[in-house]
Amino acid sequence: MAGRDVVGYLCEHCAHAWSRPVEDDLEVYDIVRADLPEATLYGTVWQVEADRVQIRGTGGGWLRWVERWRVIGY
Repeated sequence: MAGRDVVGYLCEHCAHAWSRPVEDDLEVYDIVRADLPEATLYGTVWQVEADRVQIRGTGGGWLRWVERWRVIGY
């Protein structure tokens, strides 16, 4: 994708590969998913910085900084 950062994926089971653009238009209060190695988190964007996003869990149960490339907007 010309001019945009992308995240690449590879399925270890079937060797299928694909990519998606890194979200560059996230704003406070956007609903997002963050794919982490240990879990998938769903929440609301609370703060946005150049390389990371702060996500607030449903009901304010948690607040966590996540690398921007891990975040997918809904």
